[in-house]
Amino acid sequence: MRTDPTLCFPSIPARAVIAAALAMCAGGAIAQTPTASFSMLGYLQELKIDNPADELSGGSMKINGIDVVLPQNLLITMPGQYLALSDVFRGPHPGSASALAPVQGSSGLALSDANRQPIPFEVQVIGNIVPSGEYVAGNVKLTQQDLNAGAGFIRAIDYAKGELLIGPGPGAIGTATARVRINDPEGRYGRKNSAKAGGGAFDERFAADSGNAPIAAETGFPMCIPRIAPPAIDPMCPLVNRAPPPNQGRFTCGPIAAEPFAPALPGCKPGAMAPLLVGDYVTYAGMLTEDSPGSNTYFHSAHAVHAMAGIYTSPGADPAYVFIEEAIVGTLGEPYVDIPQEETSRVRIVGFTTDPSRRVEVLLVDIVGGADVERQVSVLQPRPVAQIGRVRITLPAKSNFLPVTREMRIRVEGHTSTTVAGGLDSGQYTAPVAEYIFPENTRFGRPRLPVSVPFENFCFLSKGGQTINVLGRDLTPGPLVPFPESGHALSQPRSDGTRVCL
Repeated sequence: MRTDPTLCFPSIPARAVIAAALAMCAGGAIAQTPTASFSMLGYLQELKIDNPADELSGGSMKINGIDVVLPQNLLITMPGQYLALSDVFRGPHPGSASALAPVQGSSGLALSDANRQPIPFEVQVIGNIVPSGEYVAGNVKLTQQDLNAGAGFIRAIDYAKGELLIGPGPGAIGTATARVRINDPEGRYGRKNSAKAGGGAFDERFAADSGNAPIAAETGFPMCIPRIAPPAIDPMCPLVNRAPPPNQGRFTCGPIAAEPFAPALPGCKPGAMAPLLVGDYVTYAGMLTEDSPGSNTYFHSAHAVHAMAGIYTSPGADPAYVFIEEAIVGTLGEPYVDIPQEETSRVRIVGFTTDPSRRVEVLLVDIVGGADVERQVSVLQPRPVAQIGRVRITLPAKSNFLPVTREMRIRVEGHTSTTVAGGLDSGQYTAPVAEYIFPENTRFGRPRLPVSVPFENFCFLSKGGQTINVLGRDLTPGPLVPFPESGHALSQPRSDGTRVCL
């Protein structure tokens, strides 16, 4: 456990207290000119790339009237994958490692693009205003609408289109329905996009995650849309993986019940997905997509669909599944000795497991020598009451979990992780950190700027070297250039005498 860094800056910035703090932290207090941080959310007005021939090229964007530098080596977080800026310019069908689409002159996503789509796209960007006066990004997320969500009952399924018709329940007065298709280039959760009637309309930059299952029951058990209409059998999405009435919504996929109110279904195959059925209540997230350009008719291209179903697996049996619902990480931050600020390295995670009998490991994914290395922060016992199988923990605000990581992982303890269900990971779930907690000023107006985001603690940004699979190929970005510096020299030790990124 490192020394509490709050000891190295005063809560009341009187001269005598500052002098004492400086003396106590001698050798640890480094550059003391903070850069202002910024956090913006708005429509993507402009998007440019510097060097189309460079896979990890930087560029720029305009959001809310502000020009923002996108550094070289920055990866953009999309709803279900990471993309380099060059990949965003490959168009709606960017391809994969074996056949990447060429980089185009326009992304088609910005308001200024001549070929832009009819619905504007939203970008969230966090960074620092560096001494040159430039806004430099350190974290970028791109969606059509970050909080987009719909809900209702599956009223019918069009198997040729892979389309769910969602609306009020059977017998309801209302008849309006939403048309929802899973954005699935690889066909992980049903027909692949190219095999669906009208499947060319998808923008596959916003596809569902193909390694972890965002198409799932509330417990994390992966779900699918059969590729052929019943009674024909889709072996990757078999009807035997749903219990008969009245237990269609809650059962155990296996011979031994996980708990009394989830009866065993011995014929269920836990290595395959469970099909979505008419009558399931679902929530979905994604983007509105025109059936064809200028048609003015839309379907919902979903990157996530969750069914209100409690599907468990038998105690101690593999495969089992887990799901991350919420992942928050505090970035701590090197305190400035003359600026009252609050910083934290608190970690919070909420998730579910299909096997409540086994503990779940909570892991941060670090980079050591260019390879991903897991750092365990806790082992949790799933809750035996309320929502059985839920895992939840908030680790203390002043615990030290530096350096900051790009991703978190939860895993069923003792599970032999294997690839099942057509290519999904079983036994573990890896997801980007959904939210970072940055330092905050505790005395507004002193100074007259928001304290810097400590990107020096993000080793995958300040040092680079993490290999990430992007569109089927491995990319290893270097440090961000230019770097969204916080005003602290990256090569110096923290005020507690330690270094974050070696």
